[in-house]
Amino acid sequence: TGSLTAGDWKEDGHGHGTHVAGTIAAIHNSDGVLGVNRNGELKLHIVKVFDKNGSWTWGSHLMSAVQECVDAGANVVNMSLGGSGYSSFAEGFFSSILENDNVLLVAAAGNHGNDMYSYPASFSSIMSVAAININNDIANFSQHNDEVDIAAPGV
Repeated sequence: TGSLTAGDWKEDGHGHGTHVAGTIAAIHNSDGVLGVNRNGELKLHIVKVFDKNGSWTWGSHLMSAVQECVDAGANVVNMSLGGSGYSSFAEGFFSSILENDNVLLVAAAGNHGNDMYSYPASFSSIMSVAAININNDIANFSQHNDEVDIAAPGV
């Protein structure tokens, strides 16, 4: 329940945040989706950086949102977003969060279906996650470059 705002965190006008949080927190049941929540005890600290149209705000807002998660006690921060703009300041910030706060930072590799870098996922301090399909092939929309660390079902 974060305070940084691109609007009220409880109102997801675009649906992306709700989808991602639901995927992460899904428990084993008969509904067909299974996330990483093994025992139903997962605690989510949600900080909204997308507006109602699904556009995200400034890079500084993302860094503030990550810092808010760290300050709230997060040990993993997921960022299902990205863009092509590299920033040495942002790279240093994320590196500091990993090294000094021991927080695992995870981000989507990107959705342009090429080998271009997407940030923050392509910073070395962030676990970059690509998407694969049911055949374990890289999804046609997923980034695939030398900064991708892991792939997971995404289609």
